[in-house]
Amino acid sequence: MKKIFLTVIFISVLLVSGQVYSQSLKWYDWQDGYEKAIDEKKIMLVDVYTDWCYWCKVMDKETYSKQEVIDLIEADFVPIKINPEKGGTYKFNGKNYSGKELKNKLAKNNFRGYPSTFFVLPKNKKSYPEVGFKKVPEFVTILKKYSKMR
Repeated sequence: MKKIFLTVIFISVLLVSGQVYSQSLKWYDWQDGYEKAIDEKKIMLVDVYTDWCYWCKVMDKETYSKQEVIDLIEADFVPIKINPEKGGTYKFNGKNYSGKELKNKLAKNNFRGYPSTFFVLPKNKKSYPEVGFKKVPEFVTILKKYSKMR
């Protein structure tokens, strides 16, 4: 009986430990994320991706999944994902945009490629692009830079 009890405790500890280290980032769609950013006075972190983009998938797997990045994003940002190649309407500053129009609006008509991460400040409605795949150390530096703008 004692062995079974210890085994159950050991397995429980392993399961709980696995949950702690397998936390993932909760991504919002545009509208919910936009409203949340305004309500909470946080910066929008908008990940603009496509399904065919190899580096977008690498960024998800190698950067956005790391606990240090997750913690920084959850503290000061609202993470939003948009795929401009999919249908849909995105409301921003009282106007409706298609995905491609919103991508171009965020990029000030100078979109340079996927993946692109835009930091949008709801208070002044300005957006700041970071283009391309970013490794964790570089992305942490970027997150810290933009968190100061909050």
